[in-house]
Amino acid sequence: MAPLEQFGVVMVGVVLAFIALVIVVVLFLRWGSRSGAVRGLVLEESSPPVQATPTVTIQPSELVGKRGVAVTTLRPAGTAMFGNRRLDVVTEATFIPQGATVEVTAVEGKRVIVRQVTEEPPGASGAQ
Repeated sequence: MAPLEQFGVVMVGVVLAFIALVIVVVLFLRWGSRSGAVRGLVLEESSPPVQATPTVTIQPSELVGKRGVAVTTLRPAGTAMFGNRRLDVVTEATFIPQGATVEVTAVEGKRVIVRQVTEEPPGASGAQ
């Protein structure tokens, strides 16, 4: 058999397989839903709508200089607590252990940048 003839035979097989696939899909969609064959594949009930978490706007003037406690290990990103406010924070490229006192040095958009505080100022007793 010449290569051109083999190519023709292969193409006829591919076209026939495609036509058979289309016929099976049409038949399945037409009668499969009536017989219950599709019920396991289709979601019939919808989920309740999810409420979005309100966005909290962070004002740099109210955070810069505030002290808090690292709730998670900051390597360099993590979570810190400032009073009753829990915020995602980023360090100044240093590792800060969980429970350490941190101070906000800058706010860039939604990014709160902190550094570890090694000494407490006179009269201070923990997070603000």
